[in-house]
Amino acid sequence: MFYQLKIAFRNLRRNGVSSVINVLGLSLGITSCLVIFLITRHELSFDTFHPDKERIYRLVSERERQGQITRRTGMLDPMVGPVRQEITGLETVSVLYNYSAKVRITEGNNEKLFEAPRYRVDQAGIVVTDPWYFDIFHYDWLAGNQALLNEPFMVVLTGTQARKYFGDMPYSDYIGKEITYGNALHVTVAGIVKEWERNTDFIFTDFISTASVPGSELKDAIDMNAWGMWNSSTQLFVKLAPGVEPETVEAQFPAWMEKYVMKGGTEIKFTMQLQPLSDIHFNTELTDDYSQKAHLPTLYGLMALAAFILIIAACNFINLSTAQSLQRAREIGIRKVLGGSRDNLVMQFLGETFVVTLFAVLLSLLTIYPILHAFRSYMPQGVSFGWTQPFTWLFLLGVVVLTTLLAGFYPARMLSGGLPVDIMKGSATHKGSSRNLLRKSLIVFQFTISLVFIICTLVVGDQIHYLMNKDMGFDKDAIVTIRMWGNREVLTSKVSQFPYVGRISVHTAPPAAKGHSGTVFKSNIDGEEREVRGAIEFCDENFIPLYGLRLIAGRNLLPSAYMKEFVVNESFARQLGFNNPQDAVGQFITSGQWDFLPEGEATPAGQRQAQIVGVVADFHLTPLYDQIRPMGISATTQAGRTMSVKLATTGKSIGDISRILADMENAWKEANPGERFEYAFYDDTIASFYKKEQKTAKIIIAVMAMAIFISCMGLFGLAMFTTKQRTKEIGIRKILGASMASILAILSGGFLKLVGIAVLIASPVAWYAMNRWLEGFAYHVPVHWWIFILAGILAVAIALITISLQTIKVARTNPVKAIKSE
Repeated sequence: MFYQLKIAFRNLRRNGVSSVINVLGLSLGITSCLVIFLITRHELSFDTFHPDKERIYRLVSERERQGQITRRTGMLDPMVGPVRQEITGLETVSVLYNYSAKVRITEGNNEKLFEAPRYRVDQAGIVVTDPWYFDIFHYDWLAGNQALLNEPFMVVLTGTQARKYFGDMPYSDYIGKEITYGNALHVTVAGIVKEWERNTDFIFTDFISTASVPGSELKDAIDMNAWGMWNSSTQLFVKLAPGVEPETVEAQFPAWMEKYVMKGGTEIKFTMQLQPLSDIHFNTELTDDYSQKAHLPTLYGLMALAAFILIIAACNFINLSTAQSLQRAREIGIRKVLGGSRDNLVMQFLGETFVVTLFAVLLSLLTIYPILHAFRSYMPQGVSFGWTQPFTWLFLLGVVVLTTLLAGFYPARMLSGGLPVDIMKGSATHKGSSRNLLRKSLIVFQFTISLVFIICTLVVGDQIHYLMNKDMGFDKDAIVTIRMWGNREVLTSKVSQFPYVGRISVHTAPPAAKGHSGTVFKSNIDGEEREVRGAIEFCDENFIPLYGLRLIAGRNLLPSAYMKEFVVNESFARQLGFNNPQDAVGQFITSGQWDFLPEGEATPAGQRQAQIVGVVADFHLTPLYDQIRPMGISATTQAGRTMSVKLATTGKSIGDISRILADMENAWKEANPGERFEYAFYDDTIASFYKKEQKTAKIIIAVMAMAIFISCMGLFGLAMFTTKQRTKEIGIRKILGASMASILAILSGGFLKLVGIAVLIASPVAWYAMNRWLEGFAYHVPVHWWIFILAGILAVAIALITISLQTIKVARTNPVKAIKSE
């Protein structure tokens, strides 16, 4: 064995260039596989450590109305008691309510203030829950016990959170400490648990007792009598009794829902389902305020990319190894004459492949930390490489074995074949039409993969440019949006006095946002009842002019405290049956949304008729994944939770903008002392819709660069061997008057034909893949024909440059030296 490795090292040193090419190529492939393995292992490890994890489920609701189905994780606040009492087959039932609040710690004259998590930015660590939560999810108790959560105004903290609030001390000393959440929720620390050190979506740190709800400010957010209001922050978790199947429990839900929710008189059908704990991390359809979602198809796609890179690198090894067969023919022949068996030769060549792969792995380990750092923004938080992780070393061992067999077995079998007499004469190597065919096929395969990535990069870049620059039907420049918490009148009054403010609007959500509620509008037109399903926006009279929505019929809204009138978009008017927007003006509609009653008004909320007073041109309510929906806009200023400020930025510098934002923050702090100032430039918000696509583009570019680099290294190596074999031919051609251009054409022509074949194969594959990807957007660019021509030109240019690096050198050689070298 030692002798074989010694010979392997000698051969690798003798063929230095091809060895470097193989090591670099395999190293890129192995590094890609290692990075993807770390990401995949990280994502698949979420919440796999819980005892009885197969019996833990989350209740999710399904809402069906006229064939349209929506699923959500939010529940009705008072559901937990009846579910616990009436649904059989459940061992444990627990409820948790996500709670976002600032935290104040007061000890003597010292006060610490911890700001509330940023809305839909920071994960929510504070929950209101009951003692049964700790029966479903196991924690190690460091002090206190879960029974104390039966009492009001009690809280359990993780050890890390307790140290953050009170400093380092024995765990028992935290018991009895006081904490204030929000404005006036005073609680006492009842217990300390050890936080989980494994990957989990349940990153909760503060567990407030549900018994605290009735006598505190929590009752405004958690209404234990609100059977008609689904709360997105309310989650129900259950643990099934041993031996009970989920289908047995789910079969009881329809009758239960009919009793408590449906009550026999609604056109909306509700039901509940059990979502397995293992599905929470990967189900992007069911959203909540705490889980870190991963997209399984993306993980599978990354695995495929890593496999392609490794296969391309293996193709390089096979190509270069078979190309070296002429140089090693005599060595193989002599070994066979001296009694060497084919199996021994196969082991020798596999040993050489193993050594190359080992070097590649060592190079990967040296570069893994810089690569992880460079791509940190594209990876889930927490992905890391550890020298003591046994699964990582097992994975690398598997990659070494697989790569050695993948890259080395065919060259080993091919080089060790043939009769000794034929090998010594050199005739065996000339019977290699099948070998030449294999080499050509592998070159075509490599460049086909590279071309697919080139085309995908061009199409994705074209689509992202379209997304970022398409007119969405409203203004988005120089607009600052501020999340409102309270004291709206004070804040708007202060901000409106700033000289650089052009206009202010208070509303529910900006034009393109996920915050628009859906509802059903109804209208009676000429005795016929017509229905429109769409979005609804509550705002003030400044909303339409501030965002530049274009009125094409009627007028703007007038100030109002309740739903008195509507401005609708073109799609809304068309669904009402009016192709001419002007015909919709003056019609009366009702909304399924709850309304704010004017003083003295006796009309039941949600049933008041409101008049359409204007129609605006269609604009996008959501990112360009979706079609434009009908929308009704009503002046109901009491519902506003966002303030948009149009800045007069003409002639302003970056420094001026910073001062403007500082002034706004000061005004915010005066109106909302102790609350975080949260703002966003609206054009940045629009751009953030497509972060996923931008990350996808950068990942594809990185993979494309690796694929092209590996393919070009292999092509360079093959060109080097080809020109070396044809040195005498080139010398004779030059003596007979051949120009450098003609020699370059002769040497490059064969390779360029292979690249041309790769273009023909890659184009339909990439066209199909990109059309499937673009189907995810309601609005997208076509796959332009010029992209395939440009990709082909780029591939040919890259191949030509790579080949020319070697062929020009040979073509310029003195023909006398070229002939003498033979």
